[in-house]
Amino acid sequence: MANVGRPEAGEYAPYFERYVSLVPGEDPLAVLEEQAVAVRRTLQGLPEAGAGFRYAPEKWSVCEVVGHCADAERVFAYRALAFARGEKAAFAAVRRERVRPPGGA
Repeated sequence: MANVGRPEAGEYAPYFERYVSLVPGEDPLAVLEEQAVAVRRTLQGLPEAGAGFRYAPEKWSVCEVVGHCADAERVFAYRALAFARGEKAAFAAVRRERVRPPGGA
């Protein structure tokens, strides 16, 4: 995979600097590939009973967090596709109350 390099400060909204600055190195795509392997390894080592673990009753379970991440990836992938196609329509904001797990945590 080609190295796309780090984005320049003007290529993203200033709000996101706190996240962009956390990505190590100069190749963000390589970091994504490494993270995918690490997450897969971690989740494969998790016993089935561990999927429902919550560190507090009102907090999300491991399974709910993974589901939320998968949903967020779908949203970001769709937005990237629309951007690449030159879509001009505005995207609806993601509302917090719509992304909570069924238990309302």
